[in-house]
Order: sequence, then C-alpha cells, then structure tokens
Amino acid sequence: MGQVEKRQNPRILLRIPVRCEGRAVASYRTLGFTRNVSRSGLLLEAPQVMAQGAATDLRMLTGTRTAYAEAVVVWTSEVSPGRMGFRFTKMSRADAFAWEELLAFQGGPTPRSSLRIPIDLEVTCHVPPNTRLEGRVENLSDGGLLVVLPQAVPPRTRVSVAGPAWLVLPPVEAEVVWTRDRFHKGGALHGLRVLADEAGKELFTIGAILRSFFG
Repeated sequence: MGQVEKRQNPRILLRIPVRCEGRAVASYRTLGFTRNVSRSGLLLEAPQVMAQGAATDLRMLTGTRTAYAEAVVVWTSEVSPGRMGFRFTKMSRADAFAWEELLAFQGGPTPRSSLRIPIDLEVTCHVPPNTRLEGRVENLSDGGLLVVLPQAVPPRTRVSVAGPAWLVLPPVEAEVVWTRDRFHKGGALHGLRVLADEAGKELFTIGAILRSFFG
C-alpha cells in the first residue's frame, strides 16, 4: 500500500454505498462501502480494486440525493476486503453542496455510523403468533428498517420481515424499537432493529444496489 497523501481535511467515519466505474477500464463497475469520508475524498472497501493513479467516476448516496464525482485512486490495498483511497478531482456545485451537507451532519451532535437509504420496497411482516401484515420499507441502514404497516405493532415485539418473492433473501428477524400509531401514508410507522448483524448488512447491500444501480 502506497499511502503518501498528506491529510488536509478531517476524516469522518461513515458507511455509505458508492458505485464506482473506472473510465480507463470499460468493464470495471463495482459497488463498495466507505470506511471514512472527507471533503476531498473517501476510503472505499470493494470486491475488486483498481490500480493507483486510475481515474474513476463515483456515484455516492448522500441520503435523499445521489452525488457524482470524478476521482483518482491515490492508494490501494488488496488485503481482503480490498480498499482504495480516492481523491476527488471534479464535482458539480450542486453535488459538492450535497456532499458538504452530509459532512456537516456527520460532524454535528447526532452523526450516524451508517447512512439511511430511502427505498420503496414491499415487505410482509409476520407477527407472532399468526398475524401477517403487508407493508413497505421507507428506508434502511445496516442496523434497521423504517416500515409502514397497516396497524401498530407494540415496541419490543419480535417480528420476521420477508421481502418480495423476486428478492432472493431469507426473512430477516427484527425487533420493534418504536411505533408511531398515527397513520403515515396509509399505515403506522415502525422503527425496527435487525437482530442479526450479517442479515442487516446483506439487506443494506441489497438496498444500496437497488438504489444505486436501478434507482
């Protein structure tokens, strides 16, 4: 690893999905997750790394907005998982503003370790002993889900959440953390905590793919 870049901007720990396409390698396209971000660049974990000095296009989910940037690889490490340090070389004014807003929030009093991804996904929520509720996911992170259900489910209830049939993912076990029983888009709003770390990360990755590649 040849990390020779001097740090001029503070790094902020944050896990967000980034779609990366190498302009020099037409077939290169991958989805990775940041370990940290800064005003001038980011550190990305990805299945396949590019060579140091390679130019690339980045598509970054900053919340409700997707920001685009041209960047260059300043260092790499192929130790699993592969890592690449990127320095931004070009960004539009609007995208730079969205990026600054994200950094300002993360530097504030209520930062998040993982970005919440807005998504519209049909789910079926199984509530013990035998209640089945059809609902929708409004956003997700690698630790939880924001779900709208047709009726309120009490906090501390353990539920099983299954996605649509086309989404090949086993049901995710979760616990209701909070409930707002006032109706929101035709249902009650629920904050769910995913009970298995790996299941949460897999769901987060799938949500990132849906949002980044097809949204």
